[in-house]
Amino acid sequence: MVLALILYIVLRNGIHVPSIQFGKVKLEQFYLKLDNKFLLELGSLDISALLKPHPHKKPPPINQIVQGIRSAIIGLGYFKRIDLKEIVFTPKIKARVRFDGANFAISLPGWVESRMLLQDQGDLHLKILKLHVIPYRIHASGDVFYHVKSNKLDFYLRALPMLDISRMNLRASNLIASIKGQTDFKNLSLSLSTNEFHHLDFLKPYIPHKFKATRTWIFDRVQFSSLQIKEAHIGFSLKTKHALPSILERLRVRALVKEARVHFNPLLPPILSKEVWLELKNKNLYMEPKNIFYDGMALEGSRVQIDHLEKNQKLKAQIKIAPNTAYKRVKNLLKGYDIPLPIQDLQSKISADLLLNVQFRHQAHALLSMQGTIQVQQGSFLLYNTPLFSQNTQITLDIQPDLHRLYIQTQHTRYLNIADVDANITLDFTHKRLSSQAKIHKLQFNTNNTINTSPFDPNRSMPAQVPQHPLDLDSLGALIAKGTRSKAFEKKILEQIQSQNQETFSQDVIYATPKNLPTLSFSLDFSKPNILKIKSQQLQLEAQMAQKTYVLQIRDLSKIAPISPLLRYFAVYQGAVQISTQDFKRFNFVSSNLGIDLPLYRHDGGRLSSFAFLGTIQGDMAEIFSLDGSVMAKIQGGERMIFLKNIDFNLDEFLNSKMPAIKELLTFKQHTQPTLEQARNEEIFIRAKQRYEKRHQITPDATIINATNSVLTFKTLPLIFDSVRLVARDGRVKADAMYDRAMVNLDIVHANLHLKASNFSGDYINMALQGITSKNLIEGGLYTLAGTYQDNAFNGQLTFQNTVVKNFKVLQNVINVINTIPSLIAFRNPRLGVNGYEILKGRVIFGGNDDFIGIEKVQLTGATLDVDGSGIINLKSRKIDAVLNVSTIKAISNIINKIPIVNYLILGGDGKISTHVHLRGSLDNPTAKITLAKDIAQAPFRILRRIFTPIDIIVEEIKKGLKSHDYPRLSEESELHNP
Repeated sequence: MVLALILYIVLRNGIHVPSIQFGKVKLEQFYLKLDNKFLLELGSLDISALLKPHPHKKPPPINQIVQGIRSAIIGLGYFKRIDLKEIVFTPKIKARVRFDGANFAISLPGWVESRMLLQDQGDLHLKILKLHVIPYRIHASGDVFYHVKSNKLDFYLRALPMLDISRMNLRASNLIASIKGQTDFKNLSLSLSTNEFHHLDFLKPYIPHKFKATRTWIFDRVQFSSLQIKEAHIGFSLKTKHALPSILERLRVRALVKEARVHFNPLLPPILSKEVWLELKNKNLYMEPKNIFYDGMALEGSRVQIDHLEKNQKLKAQIKIAPNTAYKRVKNLLKGYDIPLPIQDLQSKISADLLLNVQFRHQAHALLSMQGTIQVQQGSFLLYNTPLFSQNTQITLDIQPDLHRLYIQTQHTRYLNIADVDANITLDFTHKRLSSQAKIHKLQFNTNNTINTSPFDPNRSMPAQVPQHPLDLDSLGALIAKGTRSKAFEKKILEQIQSQNQETFSQDVIYATPKNLPTLSFSLDFSKPNILKIKSQQLQLEAQMAQKTYVLQIRDLSKIAPISPLLRYFAVYQGAVQISTQDFKRFNFVSSNLGIDLPLYRHDGGRLSSFAFLGTIQGDMAEIFSLDGSVMAKIQGGERMIFLKNIDFNLDEFLNSKMPAIKELLTFKQHTQPTLEQARNEEIFIRAKQRYEKRHQITPDATIINATNSVLTFKTLPLIFDSVRLVARDGRVKADAMYDRAMVNLDIVHANLHLKASNFSGDYINMALQGITSKNLIEGGLYTLAGTYQDNAFNGQLTFQNTVVKNFKVLQNVINVINTIPSLIAFRNPRLGVNGYEILKGRVIFGGNDDFIGIEKVQLTGATLDVDGSGIINLKSRKIDAVLNVSTIKAISNIINKIPIVNYLILGGDGKISTHVHLRGSLDNPTAKITLAKDIAQAPFRILRRIFTPIDIIVEEIKKGLKSHDYPRLSEESELHNP
């Protein structure tokens, strides 16, 4: 009791201590006095040593700090005045605290300036008149209540930013935040709301410049008319040792932004929204916009999310685009993120559901990624400037920081009338490659571009019927009667020329369907600047576009042939082709190992089955050359000229060729044969038309083939020519061939082949017959052949003169059988068969096809023997069946004139003694039998009965008859043509 009284007296008088130190706490000018309540004055309180960090000393737990604050609030009720002139935290950080029993002021220069009023209303009430938290530039005021009975603390604060606007060059802020809190010193609950404020400039001082990406997004990319935090709430336990890290996990915020403008990319227009609701929970920020638009496109349903706000922030923006026709805006949106869609002029509606991710990094550029789909409805567009149409297209984006890819799936994508496919495309912008797998509905590319550019047809498109103006042969005579220089005649010529000019070669270069090409795969490489490479391993095809040079390589035509009617049309079954151009006007090409089924041979008999060509195509002109110089061709407009050198041609194989091009060439549309007058009028018109074309320098529609040093094989007979010229023009073919002085003229008109071969020597005939026999059958003479080939049959006439037939088994057998008849021996010419059969004049009328040769008439006038007859030869079995009338007594007429009775009995009415020979059997060695005609059958025997008749008189008459002229059997007028 005494001690307490002494202590009271001491405190009543006051205690003054100049300097005192308790451990690491040092006090200067300490004064404490009791006047109902305590008065405390302290010149200096140095706790800097106490606050020095210790490596092994842990910071006090949060509950200990809270308990200290609680004790301090309770302790204030025992003081009437407190004046702590200096509290030293560090040598540079010092504070001052003053309390007069009601007003409480704390001054921490550069940190905190505050004025508070402590009221005692049963409970402690601390009214905060001014609280400046200087480092955080916050001004606050409000009330703090401590309820003694419940041991709870409530506070209500009104906070706003405290900024030096003029010095910081900031806009004034009207932000006011209302903060409510409650704690029982075990748990703490806080809630916050704000008024509407109009910008975020007040945050600039709080975000260091080193966080460039964050500052850019908050201050440059985001604008709004107003923002209001509707509610924010957090609650956490004060008993937790590490409460601060858990704040963000427990914080819940809901705010409203009006008239928002967000620039996700400075190169793009902003995204606009009337309202955006912001919600912060679980350390993630969610943004739900209402009435959202981008460049006029509705993005309703889009949303933004920022994850992991405490570190490694990540923004997620879900962008939804309702179906619209604003493709250009979508394209520009993707282009802003280095996603260059190669599509232009998209006319169809599109919709999109995209997810944009932005990964923020400290002091580094943000990482962007985008996933999602773009749905394109039916419409047309340009892909790499190529016009396309698609019923449906889906573009899937997979854009990662280290990988940019697009996946494009289309249905019934069509290119003109050329292609209809379902495409499955992968575009890799990282490695700059494209790969595609296409399901084929139709691929058709025709030599006639009118078909390619016509409206799409799901079926195979055929060339349109071009109006024709065929010659009306019935009325042509009346037209010619008006004169070949009349206007009506010239009008008809112009009609024919225009009709021919309208005719276009139409053949599918490619025609593919699901049956012959179910799928097609190819790849595209654009990894090198200004170089584009296209490759299809499936078709052995490669293309390259580089520095205005375009090259197409087809390495194996056999891969293309199954889907190329053009190759099949020309019977091309293998080979390789390279085509190049720089301006798509002039094309150069090289081909190698072209396998073409043509009836062409080398002189050694080897078939030409492989060709190599090079050439140029420019406009309507083309030049083609074989590497060995044996083939050259020039095409100018409708005129096609082909030059062949040292190449043999098999006409038999040509006429029976299965190549569609040749079969079409040999198929004539008109089968009705004109009359002689109609044919003559047609010839007059065609000649006049050709003169008109020449006079007006009109390039004719013609095919011209010139061949030198060639062998033409016809009916297995090799025919050698120095030169051959064939012209196909105006629906007819004319060919001329020469060998030495011999000439062949061939015309094909109205499906008929007319042939005339003149001035051929016996040596040439022997050479032609080498395929049949190795012996020379002919010696000397001149031969002329004229005939017509139609419906796989040849009908003609062979005339010849002054020739000798040798080594001919058929003839030899006839002579042998004559020599076996004693009654004819006396009348036989001694020269018969000595040096062959000498023919002065001869004529053979025959017809033949692949199976038979029918000899309608044989007329041979020889020096020793005349032959008349007919027969048939089976070419397949090589057998002959012929009947010949052979005359061996040619001078008997002189005798008969002197012996009238014998003349009647022996010769009958023809004036000759003849033998009827029947040839049958093998063509190589036929059997010859004698059969006498009815009217002369007994003649030889009757003559023999009159043995008394002087034989020498008859012989002399025969000798005299040999000196006189025989009666002509052939026309006296020469049928030979000497070129």
